[in-house]
Amino acid sequence: MATNSSSIQTASSAPDYITKFIHENLEKLQEIFEEGIQNFGSGCLGFKCSQETNKMDVGFMDDEMMCGMLEKDSWFALKDGIPESKKLFFVQDIDRNSVFLIYI
Repeated sequence: MATNSSSIQTASSAPDYITKFIHENLEKLQEIFEEGIQNFGSGCLGFKCSQETNKMDVGFMDDEMMCGMLEKDSWFALKDGIPESKKLFFVQDIDRNSVFLIYI
C-alpha cells in the first residue's frame, strides 16, 4: 500500500483495537523490535491490520523495506525524527486506508 494515498495520523487517533493490541502485547512487541535492531541495525516495527478481518500482522521493517513503502528521503527524515529512547511503530490500518505513527 502506498502511503501517499493514505493519511498519516497521530497516535492519539489510532483506533481502539490497535491501541489495545499494542498495550496487551507490548513486552513481546518490544522483543521483536530489539531483535530486529540487533539483526538490521535500524528500522521500525511494522503493523498491517484490519479490524474487519481480525488481522494483525507484525514484523520488523528495516531501512530497505521502509524505503519500498516511503520515499527514501521521507523514511530517513522520519527515522531521524524519532525521539531518543523511543521506538517507532508504523501501523497500517487497511480498513481506514490510514497509517499511524506510534512512538513507544
